Formats: sequence, C-alpha cells, structure tokens
Amino acid sequence: MSTLARTLTLIVLTSTLVGCDSSSELDECVYPEDGTRGAADEPVTSGRRRRCPSSVFTPEDVRAREVFGVVRRGEGFVSGALVRAEPTPGFEMGSGAIPTTAVTDGVGFFAGLRPSSYRYDLLVKLDRPGASDPDVLVYRGLAGRYVEPSIEGPLTAARAWTARVDVALDRAVPAGHSVAFFANGFGVYGVTGDLTAGLTVSGATYSLPATLHVVEFETAGGLAAATAYGTASVTADAGRARLVSIALQPIPFFVEPMLVAEAPVGFSPVKIDVAFSFSRTSGGTLASAAAGSSPRLPIIPNAGYTYRARATKDGVSSDSGEISFDVLLPRTEIELPSPPAIVSPAEGEARGARETLLVDGDGVFEHVLVPESVGPTIRIVAGQREAALPDVTTLGATAPAGAYVWTVRSYPKARFAEELAGLDARRNRPMTVSRPRSIVLR
Repeated sequence: MSTLARTLTLIVLTSTLVGCDSSSELDECVYPEDGTRGAADEPVTSGRRRRCPSSVFTPEDVRAREVFGVVRRGEGFVSGALVRAEPTPGFEMGSGAIPTTAVTDGVGFFAGLRPSSYRYDLLVKLDRPGASDPDVLVYRGLAGRYVEPSIEGPLTAARAWTARVDVALDRAVPAGHSVAFFANGFGVYGVTGDLTAGLTVSGATYSLPATLHVVEFETAGGLAAATAYGTASVTADAGRARLVSIALQPIPFFVEPMLVAEAPVGFSPVKIDVAFSFSRTSGGTLASAAAGSSPRLPIIPNAGYTYRARATKDGVSSDSGEISFDVLLPRTEIELPSPPAIVSPAEGEARGARETLLVDGDGVFEHVLVPESVGPTIRIVAGQREAALPDVTTLGATAPAGAYVWTVRSYPKARFAEELAGLDARRNRPMTVSRPRSIVLR
C-alpha cells in the first residue's frame, strides 16, 4: 500500500471514531429547556450528563414575520386606515399569538405588525367617502408577509400630477368624424380633454414621459368604426404646457372573430363586451355582442384586446372577468364559471361575531355584507368553505346590529386569499355573484 493510501485510510478511520464518539455524547446531552431528555431514570442534575451545544442555526430576525403593505381603494391609497393582524385559529403560539395593529400613512402604507403568526387574519377599517359608517375588510388565513388589502373603486387616481398638452393633427378631422385620445407610459394614469380645449395627462410624478394615441372614428359608428390612428411621444410636465404634432394614418384592417361562450345550465343570455386598451387605465369599448356572433373590429396599432362575458339566472350572475385574447384568431371560446351553493345561514337567520358563514364550492370566496339601514359594510375574503364573522369592535367600529344583505362572490380559479389583494385582483378573474340573501347580524 502506498504512503498516500495509508494516510487517507488513517484519516477516514480517525474521523469515523471521533464522529461516533461525538454522536454518543450528544445522545445523552440535555437541552436547557428540556429537563426530560435522555434516560428516564437519570436525573438532570447528574454530573455525568452534559449540556447540549447551542444551535448553529441563525436566530430568527425580529422582522422575519413582520406584516406590511398598502391599503387600496380602486387606484387610490387609503390613509388613516386601521390595520390589525391576529393569529388564524389553530396558529396561536408564542409571541405571534398577540394581535398587533397599525395605521396607514399618507400613501396607504402600514408596517410594524410583528411578530405575526405563520397564518394570520388581517382586519382593516376604512372610512367610506361620504358615509359615517366604515368599510371593514377581512382576509382569513394569510401567509404572505406583504399584502395589499383592496376594495374595488374607480380606475382614476385620487391624487395625481397633471400636465397640459396641446395637440396639432396633420390634417383636419372630417365632418361626421370624431377623435379620442389615450395615453400610456410608466406612471401615466390616463388623459382627458379634446383638440379644442387641449389635453390633460395625469401621472404619478411631476414630469414623466408619455405616449399619446389618437383614434379617429365615424361618430355614428363609435370606436368600432375607427378610420385612422396616430401616436407621438411627449414629456408631460406639470410646470409647463407642451405642444405635440401627430400624423394620422388610415386603419385598413378589420377582423370578425367569432366569440363563443359556454355558460352554466340555465344561464342566459350571454353578453360579451369587447374592448381595446393601451394600458390598464386607458382604453375604450368597441362592441357589445351576443355569444356566437362575430363583431367587426378594427385592428388598432399598439392596442391590446379584451373580452368580458356575463350571464344571469334568477338573480345569480356569472362573469368571465376582463380577459385578454388574440383578436386575429377566427374563434375564441369563453367559459363562464358555475356559482357555489350557499349553505348557511338561511334567509332571516342570525349570526354574531366569530360565528361562521358557510358555502359549498371551489376557489376563494368573498362575502359581502351590506346593512339595510346603518352599520359597517363588511367584506370577508377566505380560501375555505367556512368564514368567521369578524369582531369589528376590535377595530373601534360599532358592532353590526340588524338586517344585512349578504352576497357571496366566488373566484373558482383563485387558490389563496392573497390573490384577492392588490390592483386588478378582481378585475381579471372569472367570478360569480350569488343571489342576495337577507340575514340578521347581532
């Protein structure tokens, strides 16, 4: 055997012996917080017992389970909202079992909810514009550390910088024709105005680059009868007006895609809205068509196309959501979701704080409870069939008392409650809305 081979063999044997000896010592060691570890008949105070070495894992940082985010209503941020994190039942352990609260700042941001349990419920109280009673928004069983609790609202920003832009077209607009303006770009919310009064571009910053789009169309036929398109880039500046020239080019191409919708049994008729857009907040509607029809649509440069199909049955509605599609395909098939079954409470029954609402179906559910007279409006988002009513008094709101109208929104393709948070969380998802049911909250 060579010298190298003998040396390697010796090293391996030595490591094995040392490792076995260390392993046997650790089998009999005692952790400071575990006085029963080791042999049952050997007391912890025995001089032959050794204390186990400290863990080599890095201790959890104080911010590791902190919950933070922003509260939204539509496009806007909500300041002064009260946010409370409390452990989801079954996850109350250690310091995470203590509920924590925070208040959103001027841009809707909140932080400092720590340490939160691994699964937690988030409760938010938002003042409702023009009303004395607040909105209460509840998310059950969250796990993510960043979340954006949101309520639907208009697609216009509550606060924005505005910049004046005047437009000069390369030719006059013919009689019987109109023009519409759109805008996109990072931080650009949209554009309003016309050729005569000038345009107002709204955005997130004092000065920002924007792309303007103009669509000329036959006034009688609407945007579906578009005849020309033009675009130009401009730096929108809140401090001074800008002038931009736009050349219009003919729109020569039209398509007639067939839109086919499959609705749940008994749901009819199906209405399909087709729209185009240059950004998520700047676009227009082209057509409203029946399922199985082939609306004539212009191919507008730089635009994306979406459809939204809806059908109803006995007060229950089924909605495809606003879904992008390839307008050049000859046939587009749309599937509308089936509604869940509402189990309890029954019509006229009463429920109180921490008692449950029960539905039967798939996906994530949003329970909307609107008072028939006065009281907070309550929304509960849950990924389970059961959803507990919140104790709104923990948020400083008056406890609901009296008749409420209860509807259930079902999002069958969503898997977690977190998916119903943030911008457009509900806008681009298939959903159903149940028939309203009157119940009593106490």
